[in-house]
Amino acid sequence: METNEEELRIGVFVCHCGFNIGGVIDVPAVAEYAKTLPNVVCAEQDLYMCSSAGLNLIKECMEKHNLNRVIVASCTPATHEPLFRKTCEEAGLNKYLFEMVNIREHSSWVHMHYPKEATEKAKDLIRMAVAKATYLEPQIEPELEINPSALVIGGGIAGMTAAMSLARQGFTVHLAEKEAELGGMLRYLHKLQPTERDASEVLREAVIAVKANTSIHLHVSTLVKEIDGFIGNFNVMLQKGGSSELEQINVGTIIVATGADVFKPVEMYGYKENENVVTQLELEQLLKKGELKEPEKIIMIQCVGAREKTGRTYCSRICCMVALNNALLLKKLYPDVEINILFRDLQTYGEYEDFYREARLNFINFIRYDPDRPPKVTSQPDGKLPVTVYDAYLGADIELSSDLVVLSTPLVQHEEGRKLSPVLRVPLGADGFFFEAHPKLRPVDFMSDGIYVCGTAHGPKDVTESITQAYAAASRAGIPMALGKIKAGAIKATVDKEICVNCDACEVSCIFNAVEAEPFGLPSIIEANCKGCGVCAAECPMGAMQLVHFTDEQIVATIEALFKTKKPVNSGESLEPLVLCFACQWCSYGAADLAGVSRIQYPPNVRILRVPCSGRVDVLHVLKAFQSGADGVIITGCHIGDCHYIDGNVKAKDRVDILKKSLGVLSIDPERFEMDFASSSEGQRFATMMTDFVEKIRRLGPNPLRVKKGGD
Repeated sequence: METNEEELRIGVFVCHCGFNIGGVIDVPAVAEYAKTLPNVVCAEQDLYMCSSAGLNLIKECMEKHNLNRVIVASCTPATHEPLFRKTCEEAGLNKYLFEMVNIREHSSWVHMHYPKEATEKAKDLIRMAVAKATYLEPQIEPELEINPSALVIGGGIAGMTAAMSLARQGFTVHLAEKEAELGGMLRYLHKLQPTERDASEVLREAVIAVKANTSIHLHVSTLVKEIDGFIGNFNVMLQKGGSSELEQINVGTIIVATGADVFKPVEMYGYKENENVVTQLELEQLLKKGELKEPEKIIMIQCVGAREKTGRTYCSRICCMVALNNALLLKKLYPDVEINILFRDLQTYGEYEDFYREARLNFINFIRYDPDRPPKVTSQPDGKLPVTVYDAYLGADIELSSDLVVLSTPLVQHEEGRKLSPVLRVPLGADGFFFEAHPKLRPVDFMSDGIYVCGTAHGPKDVTESITQAYAAASRAGIPMALGKIKAGAIKATVDKEICVNCDACEVSCIFNAVEAEPFGLPSIIEANCKGCGVCAAECPMGAMQLVHFTDEQIVATIEALFKTKKPVNSGESLEPLVLCFACQWCSYGAADLAGVSRIQYPPNVRILRVPCSGRVDVLHVLKAFQSGADGVIITGCHIGDCHYIDGNVKAKDRVDILKKSLGVLSIDPERFEMDFASSSEGQRFATMMTDFVEKIRRLGPNPLRVKKGGD
């Protein structure tokens, strides 16, 4: 579609989404309002804009009105933006000239009791999108050649499964394992549920298959020391353990399957002080080797070293199933043994619920304990191990005798995994495990294209789940290699060398090594390395560094458009506050989406502006918001340690801390500016953050820059 770029012709399409949007928001009024906005030549509405009828309506209007910008106001871009972009491309319009507005999750669903306010919010969000669309530019996505070979890091069951899957697809695979033999943790397991197969049988079959496959090049006792390059062309330096021998390989994709360790509960419950206090993994090894002396009474204690208030706060997911599995195996070996399982909560998802029922039928006892009053284990000279536990149901302490105490401890990230994170330039989550790009939309991908994750490197999971995820990772890695070439995203950093002062702020701030100095010192962008976080643009003091599709010009125009219709406030006048929320598209924007899906209500005073990372928010953007009349500004991002761009949120927080100290000079109370964090699974937390912040701003009153002075 050929258009005169100087004459902007914007089309706005508003979706009813059945009753989801149209039942709260006055969609016809919103569509009529959109017609009054600058450069909007067409505004239409449809019952379901994502339906074939809705998509055809967009194409017809694009041709009829010669549209060169398209805006769809409907649901979350996380699910439907690719569909609408494809529709634009099919009609001949560059997909980067499309903008999406979320009026369902961020308005109708979270403000269902305030239809008037939700309608006004929808108008504001569309006005903001129209302003940004004015400055959108067509982009070309570069093509990258893909080397049809892969590196799988880790030779456990997940790594071996991924390697075999890729080899069967016809690709060359390098399998690197830090130990001298394959198998990982599977070497130490006894029986696998629900089949009760010997772990050694599963391991033997996998190892034989890997070693027999000529497409798999095995590197044992090998560490990954360096990785340079990008998807399609990774240069990897391997080092034989304990030597200076190096080997360089070139691969197109990488799968991380480094596994995990079991937490050793030293100085807890007498572990390592009494030989009859063991972990579940050590119990399995005793059973596997036939070295367990017949016990009379066994006590298993759950959540040892897990779900703590600090440190390992997460649930290890598989501990309950492991305890049930081992308890049932012990009952089969020793029918008269007495087994008590002390638990906080039992997590027996899926078919493992049947194991719990079977355990109860086999007279295995379950006692809930209070985490604030954990069990106490005492060692006696005769080898007995009495355990005192506060029974939450009885409301009293009880004493149980035992001759074997088994501790259920969590899986934890091992040291080699932590060392690998900066080498790969992929993030670890707050729990220490490798952090995926998105838990639902990209569950085995990293933000760095061409790198994937599977198995317990990603988090605690059983063998079956590890194998399933390994197939998923191999499938994802196989797609670009099968295609031979892919198009990289166009949202990359750019630099205007005419105004660059060569301060190196961009190069220092880029953790992905996407900025390098040219011979004369000025920076240039390695597009394949750039992940599109925008941190360099926010750090640049001259505005020379920009992020395509999220430029300063576009963001500032969006902010100005939001407050353009907001009237000044008379001194002493009471007015509902207006809050601007910058939301990271990966976590806090996802949390806002989840709040909508869950219908968790929060005040309709908040307007969300999506950014790729909280690290993209510049001081300029915050000051422009206050100058334009924002009563409060809140930046929301991933939790510290969970940033999809590794440390973008840390850089954002540092910027916020500095700016808060300077706002007083502008007569802006620093309390009006805040940064908070939420993962994409924390919809309730996001709603609470917004509710609390709006209430605080309401108490502070209007932004002084909005208040008209006497005589004004």
